[in-house]
Parts: sequence; structure tokens; C-alpha cells
Amino acid sequence: MDDKQGNKGIIVGYGEIFLNKFNNFPIKDQDKIIDFAEHIENNGFNSLPGRNKPSHHVSTNDSNFLEKVNHAKRYNLHHYHIGIPSYDETNEYGDWTSEWIIHYQHLGNEVHIVELDYHPPFTLPPKKNLK
Repeated sequence: MDDKQGNKGIIVGYGEIFLNKFNNFPIKDQDKIIDFAEHIENNGFNSLPGRNKPSHHVSTNDSNFLEKVNHAKRYNLHHYHIGIPSYDETNEYGDWTSEWIIHYQHLGNEVHIVELDYHPPFTLPPKKNLK
């Protein structure tokens, strides 16, 4: 998995810690992550099936609300419901949710994938994982 630039001008990159874990993920999970990256490269954020949003949209009931909001904003963190193990299709297409999410940094024309994480609870990747 190399950094690539698609025809929409978005480069998809990967954090080193994420890449070290990637080969240990089940093949079907690897495929979903690669599908997400290829979709971003080829189509941008248009027509993604899963919920995709900035990670500073934290529940105000979260005991670490302010810390999470500040961390997410500082590092331009977003998360995408990747469909692992499958999507809950109760909501409309584009707002489907799943138990697992991809954390990424949205850095201008780059999407830098940094972590695959179970959700809930909502946690953010540590600074050492980030660009």
C-alpha cells in the first residue's frame, strides 16, 4: 500500500503504526479498507455508503469532551464507518454505521489513515499514530 493520488486530487496515505498492524487484519477487513482508500482516490468523499464525519463531533456527555474535541481539531481527525463486520443499513445510504471505524486525518488534499478501531466507545488515536 503506497501513497497514491487519485483523479480527484486526493492522496491517500497510511500511518506507520497502522501499516504495521494492517497485515494482521483479516483479509476481508483489509479489502474493506483498500476499497475505502480506492473510493477516496477515485471519487473523493462522494457516495460513500458509511457515515463519515469530523471526530470533534463528540457527545457532550463524554467525560473527556473538551480533551477529545481539542485533540480532534488539532490533528484534523475524522472517522468513517467502514462496514466491519457489516453495515447497519437502518439509516439512508451514506449514513450507514458499523461497529468498526477508520480514523484518518484530513490534511488538505490528503487522507492519512491512522487507525482501525471499535466503536463504541469512541476513542481517538494517540498523537504517536498521527502525522
